[in-house]
Amino acid sequence: MLNDICHKYCSEYLSEGVAKDYALAQAARPLFGDYGLWFTVVLAIVATTSGVIASVFAVSRMLVMLTDMKLVPHSHFGMPGTIQNHTLVYTIVMAIFLTIFFDLSRIATLGAIFYLLMDIAIHWGVFRHLRKEIHANAGILLTAIVFDVIVLGAFLKIKADTDIIVIYIALIGVLVIFIGEKLFLRNKH
Repeated sequence: MLNDICHKYCSEYLSEGVAKDYALAQAARPLFGDYGLWFTVVLAIVATTSGVIASVFAVSRMLVMLTDMKLVPHSHFGMPGTIQNHTLVYTIVMAIFLTIFFDLSRIATLGAIFYLLMDIAIHWGVFRHLRKEIHANAGILLTAIVFDVIVLGAFLKIKADTDIIVIYIALIGVLVIFIGEKLFLRNKH
């Protein structure tokens, strides 16, 4: 029965030239047959699910930390529970929003752009404000910034040639974050 299901739903789809997203599963097929394909697909689903869960909890814990430091706004929106529960809900809602409006490639692109910008900002902040206090090596910090800028520039160049819209979306996201944070911190003081 599993064999019939695999043939019905996977074989046609994978043979239509869409196999690039299922290359590993297709590679398992010659040695293990359709069961190898299904086993590989199940492993990929488990790995993806565990990665998503870990990321959601990591982001929600980071938001709790930033909320406790009074660096990001927080509202209960009438929900019971702790800030940790609230940030978990906010993170999941944002993830659902992203998956509704963007494919995985664009979500990954946005994540890479925001990560590199955040990494540059953190290194610059340490270089400007904490370097002497924590005895950070200025050369290492500046080298990390240079490498991040090179990688980000190359990545943006590639994406500009293949999917310019995602760069505009990232730019809008960065502007919303900067303006929102500026307004929040100004009103806090």
